[in-house]
Amino acid sequence: MNKKKKLLKERIVIPFKKSHPNAVLPQIINEGDAGADARIFAFKKIKIGKNSKELIDIETESYTLKPLERIACTLGFATAIPKGFYFKVVPRSGLALWNGISIVNSPGTIDSGYRNEWMAIVINLSNEEFTLHKGDRICQLILSKMYEYEVLEVEELPESKRGLGGFGSTGKG
Repeated sequence: MNKKKKLLKERIVIPFKKSHPNAVLPQIINEGDAGADARIFAFKKIKIGKNSKELIDIETESYTLKPLERIACTLGFATAIPKGFYFKVVPRSGLALWNGISIVNSPGTIDSGYRNEWMAIVINLSNEEFTLHKGDRICQLILSKMYEYEVLEVEELPESKRGLGGFGSTGKG
């Protein structure tokens, strides 16, 4: 029993470095929460030129997203994730349910070798404009174990109960 309790108490320490003294590091709100809430530090807009694409800083305290518009929200920190782990950047359920605000590439993946400032690519999936503010909780960060794997090409796959049933073939209505 003591060994089991000890395993549950083990923690992995992740170094976080603020990109600016005013940045707020992610916080796990309740014991047992899978995700830590991250806050908007700044906004970056997509600028598309004739032969180029780039992100440009927007100097504003808030940004109003139109329906189906997306924006990059910088989070104000970088990390050194230990080898064998990665983070998922996922939407906050309340923003998704009540306002239609989500993360475009959900889950966003932050690999252990990444050292630049983190961003959340935010989209408004609703039919109404929604205003984001610096300091708003915008996403959750979930630490995950990575498993190394290799791709093995085969001529045949093992049989399964589902077989070649397509999407939605596991249930009826």
